[in-house]
Amino acid sequence: MTIRAVILGGTGYGGMELLRYLLGHPEIEVTALTSRSEDGPVVDHLPHLRGLTDLAFTKEGPEGFDGLVADADLVFSARPHGVAAAELPGLLDRHAHLKAIDLSGDFRLKDATLYPRWYAMEHPHPERLAEAVYGLPEAGDRESIREARLVSNPGCHATAVLLSLLPLVAGGLLEGRPHVVSVTGSSGSGAKPSAGTHHPERFSNFKAYKPLRHQHVAEIEQTLGGTRIDFVPCSAPIARGIHVTAFAPVGDADEETVRAAFATQYATSPLVRPVPGDVEVRAVAGTSFADVSLVVREGTAVVNVVIDNLGKGMAGTAVQNANLMCGLEETTGLLRPGAGL
Repeated sequence: MTIRAVILGGTGYGGMELLRYLLGHPEIEVTALTSRSEDGPVVDHLPHLRGLTDLAFTKEGPEGFDGLVADADLVFSARPHGVAAAELPGLLDRHAHLKAIDLSGDFRLKDATLYPRWYAMEHPHPERLAEAVYGLPEAGDRESIREARLVSNPGCHATAVLLSLLPLVAGGLLEGRPHVVSVTGSSGSGAKPSAGTHHPERFSNFKAYKPLRHQHVAEIEQTLGGTRIDFVPCSAPIARGIHVTAFAPVGDADEETVRAAFATQYATSPLVRPVPGDVEVRAVAGTSFADVSLVVREGTAVVNVVIDNLGKGMAGTAVQNANLMCGLEETTGLLRPGAGL
């Protein structure tokens, strides 16, 4: 039986990439795609999908999105931060059959008092935070994702950072505060250009931004069980990709012990690929894979992780979560190679 899905917000990079993934999915059919700014055929705005879909953008009606989701099984919210927090609880209350995945940060944090600090907003439905499941399957809580009606997709930086540190925390190997540098492409800042993301500002340039105060710190530390990190994100002159370097104190643990912890953590995670040498973003561009490498020397483990920020960092994980929520194999529609260039 085909799973019917609606994407709310189809012109941002997350919604665009999500549609690209789902058009090749064997079990999920996108029945509607909304936009606040566009109308007409989707391919007029997304020419790379020409010949692959007859969908047209749909505007929000007088009844909101209730008409669109009435016959849907699943809704993906790819709307800006602050929007899903206001609209998804009502949709779920009015449509008992519906399941939802939010790609924004609106349901990632369990403590509502953290939202003013990290997202500059008061959460409109703090009572719903407890029911939202943080959707990073590789963190090991797949059963909760399977049973959830509301899943909060992780942030892109958070995904890569967590993949670098989760095995060390789970294995009891971390013996101090890790320091993490995460380098990202410009698409991670969204489709709307700003002074920091405009092409002339990014081209032939490299800089750190929001050191120690990026909003993803909160969800990383929450998922690591309260482990504190020092996190510095950086802006690179590439469009797609995240490259994380985590410096983690591991005491007397040798490289064999650390590698064993990673092997245990990701033994049932087919989208995480151990790499014996160096990792590079072009190897994962356009995919949902995460490549991981590590070395250990004199009490320090250096872990490198690369992902596509729009793939494993957003749309790919959203599809992975949808597969789990709908009783499918979690890699359905995701085992595709990247371009390699």
